[in-house]
Amino acid sequence: MITKKYAEHNVLDSPYAREMREIINSSEYEKAGVAIAVDLEQMDAHYHKTFDEIFFVLDGDMKFEFYDPETENIWTVESSANDLVIVKKGIHHKVLGASEHNRLLVVSIPPYYPDDENPSDKI
Repeated sequence: MITKKYAEHNVLDSPYAREMREIINSSEYEKAGVAIAVDLEQMDAHYHKTFDEIFFVLDGDMKFEFYDPETENIWTVESSANDLVIVKKGIHHKVLGASEHNRLLVVSIPPYYPDDENPSDKI
């Protein structure tokens, strides 16, 4: 069993969020990573080759853009509190915009791997 108190979260530097709180990482649980992005802003498009991401909006509003290289489809999704978005590995994605105050729960399966941030020129 794993429990983590708020004070035990790792606060990571992020160019896209005021605060990125890593709650669970691969050294603590090999099957998934869990983080909360606080006050996300617009970000560059990217994709991951090795893991899926589950986004759950805790607070605020966000607009995402996606590109599927298999179908070449591009689409946007607007999400608000309690909305869920699953981004499968290989799908290019970015945040187009967000409300001033927001929090996004991010679950990576398997865990987030920093060297798997691949820039996208498709969106």
